[in-house]
Amino acid sequence: MNYKIAAVVVTFNRLELLKQCIESLRNQTHKLDEIFIINNSSTDGTLDWLKEQTDLEVITQENSGSAGGQFTGIKTAYEKGYDWIWCFDDDCLPDQNALQNLVIHISNNRKVLNSIVLSSENSQNLSFGLYDENKDRVYRNLSDIENELIPSANFFNGTLLSNEIVKTVGLPIKELFIRGEEYEYFLRIKGTGFKIFTIKSSKVYHPSEIKIIMDNFLFRYEYLELYHLKIFYFIRNLIYITKMYQDQNVYTLIKIVLMDILIISFKLKLKLLYYELKGILHGFMLKSSN
Repeated sequence: MNYKIAAVVVTFNRLELLKQCIESLRNQTHKLDEIFIINNSSTDGTLDWLKEQTDLEVITQENSGSAGGQFTGIKTAYEKGYDWIWCFDDDCLPDQNALQNLVIHISNNRKVLNSIVLSSENSQNLSFGLYDENKDRVYRNLSDIENELIPSANFFNGTLLSNEIVKTVGLPIKELFIRGEEYEYFLRIKGTGFKIFTIKSSKVYHPSEIKIIMDNFLFRYEYLELYHLKIFYFIRNLIYITKMYQDQNVYTLIKIVLMDILIISFKLKLKLLYYELKGILHGFMLKSSN
């Protein structure tokens, strides 16, 4: 069957990475029908470059983060009647066979097919790590994964959604902005009964996130190195997601919040602590328009 497939790429001030991403999408062995670029009001010359491209559908909007960008891109592609929508951030670089190796696994429209996200620095490592279905194991190396299909995914990094999913589940929550919007959408889709798989042979490359290991008294803690507003959105969205989904309880929430405050306090970065506390307050208050 011939499916109509569009790609959605959200970008903000990363022109050189965007160029690489677009070129890799143009060169897919399974050709895309359209590429949508959601430009979050970039100020680095992105819009001028995009105006010179004749094969892209460009939408420029105020900066609404990855969440608002994916909201607009998925909504536009869905309303234009595409069967499947392939979602990216601008720092992703799909292998030329990435889409082809997803499409061969389409058997119905009630599942998500995600590319595996490998580190740009070391292609044998996963960029984010990938939990198995029961969350009792996290895959960090390509060699650890034996099966072609893994029932989990890192969303918006080569995420192929069917129009049936959008029709049933809706769109990402644009108010989440960044840091957690992809996980909320993952949980919402999974909770509605759709299957979610990462396809090992469909490869996307992405810079690895910087992690810091800290030893404090009786525990060893690994956390992402986030700054200022990213700390705010990360904590705010984590609390919102914890409130909204039954598999997270209030004790888990309290533990997460206290642990993060403790870690940042040990780092003695008072400005970060301010954004953490602000994120906690806003997380309890946040309501979405979905």
